[in-house]
Amino acid sequence: MGTDTDRRTAHRVAAAVLAAALATVVVAGCQGGSRSGSDNPGAAVATPTAVAPQKTSVNDASEKDLAATLRDAGVGDAAGWAQTLVAYRPYPAGDAGTTRIKEVLGQFQADADTVAKVTATVTS
Repeated sequence: MGTDTDRRTAHRVAAAVLAAALATVVVAGCQGGSRSGSDNPGAAVATPTAVAPQKTSVNDASEKDLAATLRDAGVGDAAGWAQTLVAYRPYPAGDAGTTRIKEVLGQFQADADTVAKVTATVTS
């Protein structure tokens, strides 16, 4: 049996050899050509589908949450528009609600860009 120093040295050498071998395997794996798809000819390739952004309910959201949603959508004076929309609750469901939101925004001279961003972001 060797001394503690001999065993520690042997462990260090073994660890260094293992690390070098692992690095070689990783580098070798990265050197191959890049390929995508399946090795199974004729296999269907999954195509990612776009997910529609979740709209925020103008009837249910707090004024603070509504303002954050509008701000994230790039609406100028998001806090002011959120306050206005909340003040005119409730809104009917569906297309009638969208029409009412547009009427409220129009009553306060919202520009077309603001109306488009708000109606794309909220639902009634």
